[in-house]
Amino acid sequence: MFPSLSRGVECGGVMTSFSPSPSSGTLATSLATAPSNVVSKARMMSTRRVELKSASRFRASKRLRCCAMTPIARNSSSSSFGYDDGEKADKKAMMRKRKSSIVITRAIPPTLAPEDERKIEDENKDENEDTQIILYSQRWIQLGYLACLALISDWVCFSVAATPGTWDSIFHRSPETLIDVFLFTNVAFCFLEPQIVGKFGLRKVVTSAAALMTCGCALRSGLEFNDFIPFASFMPSYTEEVVGTIMVGAAQPFFQCTPTLLSSRWFGKDERALSTSIAINANQIGIAVAFIVGGLMGQTNEGLNGYFSLITLLSGIVTIGAFIQFQDKPPTPPSLSQVQQEKERKRRCEAEEAGDVDALQEMGEDELELNFVALCKRLIKTPGFWQPTAAFVASIAISNNVSAFIGTTLGKAGVENAFEADEFGAAFQLAIMFGSIFLGGYVDRSKKYKPVSIALIIASIFLLMPIGAGEVIPDAYVLFSLVFLGLTVGPVQPICAELAVEVSYPEDENGVVALQQVCGNLFSAILVPILAYAATGDLIFGKLSGDYAILIVLGLVTLGYFTTFDAPLKRLEADKATE
Repeated sequence: MFPSLSRGVECGGVMTSFSPSPSSGTLATSLATAPSNVVSKARMMSTRRVELKSASRFRASKRLRCCAMTPIARNSSSSSFGYDDGEKADKKAMMRKRKSSIVITRAIPPTLAPEDERKIEDENKDENEDTQIILYSQRWIQLGYLACLALISDWVCFSVAATPGTWDSIFHRSPETLIDVFLFTNVAFCFLEPQIVGKFGLRKVVTSAAALMTCGCALRSGLEFNDFIPFASFMPSYTEEVVGTIMVGAAQPFFQCTPTLLSSRWFGKDERALSTSIAINANQIGIAVAFIVGGLMGQTNEGLNGYFSLITLLSGIVTIGAFIQFQDKPPTPPSLSQVQQEKERKRRCEAEEAGDVDALQEMGEDELELNFVALCKRLIKTPGFWQPTAAFVASIAISNNVSAFIGTTLGKAGVENAFEADEFGAAFQLAIMFGSIFLGGYVDRSKKYKPVSIALIIASIFLLMPIGAGEVIPDAYVLFSLVFLGLTVGPVQPICAELAVEVSYPEDENGVVALQQVCGNLFSAILVPILAYAATGDLIFGKLSGDYAILIVLGLVTLGYFTTFDAPLKRLEADKATE
């Protein structure tokens, strides 16, 4: 009708005839009469309808109604309508004025097709389901099995700590030698553990390691049958004891390096430090059981064999249960940071399988092969990783060596009753566990990793002093300090393990703790003979035992280094960002 109006609608992209009401009959008419390019544009823009609020659509349509709909004729000339040049000029001026008052906005059709509506709803539903966070009750069963296996493994390691006299009378060897064999084997397999877990999965690795530990316990107990339980009634050779201990030491990294992996896969962001504390320090309960049960049963050759056979029987029961109930991971991730981490790992695996070196380098991969050595190289460069690792190593070194020499330490303090010494040794281990559970829960809620760790290290240093001065102060102070040392030194391990995972996110949690365990157990194994020698020397300043003087210096150096920690908690930031 009016060529200038037709051009204006086409250039401005405005369909003034659209109404938000489905009942209006103008939509079909205008689509039928409008140019084809305008119709196609309108249909393309209809997909943006879901992004706008209903109120915005109503306001837009209200503004558009200010312009009346005029039929658009294609290829029409003015002469066909009988207008002269003056009339045409007046009409053009009027339309230019009307066009200038129009607010330009996107044309929004009133409705989508029913199948399009359903498709959009299904996509939104799938997206919500992908990010839904569910915590499964199975997580406590997983934690229970991993904790029990860790408990038994360290029970084996310190099985004769409470009965050194019986062991020496049978084999004429020091029990500390067997502990060193166990720790060095542990260190060697910590290097292999991340790759094995990454290749075969958590369930296969944990259950296989449990079976290996049971076989090692059986070898330590002898292989003959009797009326009591199906093992020998006398101790096997020393070679069999060493081989069995090596088998258990090889299995332990798969229980002690996987707690943070289990926590990330199964537990929510406010439960991870607590679950890690339970799993990592369950071995302390094993040491406590070694002091109590070993002190009661291991006083004779036959009694020691029955004691070892009991460990084998319990290990077999837990192993069978793990084969039946232990799972690899839950159906859905327990936290938003875990969702992002699994996506990142999937991208890494795809890039590795495709041999895409460029993609791996973009993700921070220096090497195509994702092995433990490559992980260690990346962790070395991670800001804030070594401070919690140093505290972890100091904590495990102090707790292991205090446990190994607790009988000698309490003997110097005047505790002559062997069973009383075993009881306080068990109390030290239980204090480690309870302190870890309590403080782990607090750190879960507050996320105060650094101030809590510093307070615990300072308290541990002060509590080491009266224990080391046990020869010159009343034994009550020594026993009191020993129990409270467990409450302070034990929680440092799980808290600093979680802190290292936080700063190195999204690296493999299992590999992070494996590296910490390598450093901690290797340092502990090296420290055992050094402390044994220092304990035989003269008192420092006439009051402090040499072995505890070394532990105090270790605590002071660790404290000074840990205070330099200043790194972002990447996993916590990922949780907050996705929320």
